[in-house]
Order: sequence, then C-alpha cells, then structure tokens
Amino acid sequence: MKKKKYKIELSDEAENDFDNSYEYYADESEKVADNFYKQVNSGLETIAKNPQGFQRAFKNVRRYVMKKFPFVIYYRIENMIVQVIAIFHTSRNPKIWKERTKK
Repeated sequence: MKKKKYKIELSDEAENDFDNSYEYYADESEKVADNFYKQVNSGLETIAKNPQGFQRAFKNVRRYVMKKFPFVIYYRIENMIVQVIAIFHTSRNPKIWKERTKK
C-alpha cells in the first residue's frame, strides 16, 4: 500500500527566504544557485513523504537540515498539509523564525 504524500505550502516569509538566498547564490554562481534550488526541492519532497520523521525544533515546529548548504527548513504539520514557515540560513538569529510560529 502506497503512503499518501503530504501537500507542501510555503509561507510568504519562507518564499522570501528562498528567493533572497537563491539570488545571493546566483550572484556568485548560476551553478551553485541551481544546486541550492535542487537541494531545497529535494528537502521538500523528503519532508512531504514523511513529515513526522524529523526532529521537533520548537513546540509543534519540526526541522529538516539540508545536507550541502547551511540551511534548515522549518515547518509544522496541519492535517495532510506541511506548512513551511522558514528556509533559514543557520547563521541567522533563531528568534526570527520563532516569531513566525505565532502567526
């Protein structure tokens, strides 16, 4: 029996996180930016298959640590929907993404 994948929804803030990071990498190298894009998409696919499989970071928020870039995808699960609240560089202040959990 095949497991049903969860639907992924990115918050506006998470989309901005991704866009800003992608643009930063694109300024350095189009190849690196493409690899970043692929890594984020791969992470989202992995999360969609098994969202409960990743560690809780804060209250009901879980995190997926990217392997080739210093980023973490923070998300929460509502029914069959994975709500991504941040695609966050690990050097940034965690208070920023934690503020997003109050919405």
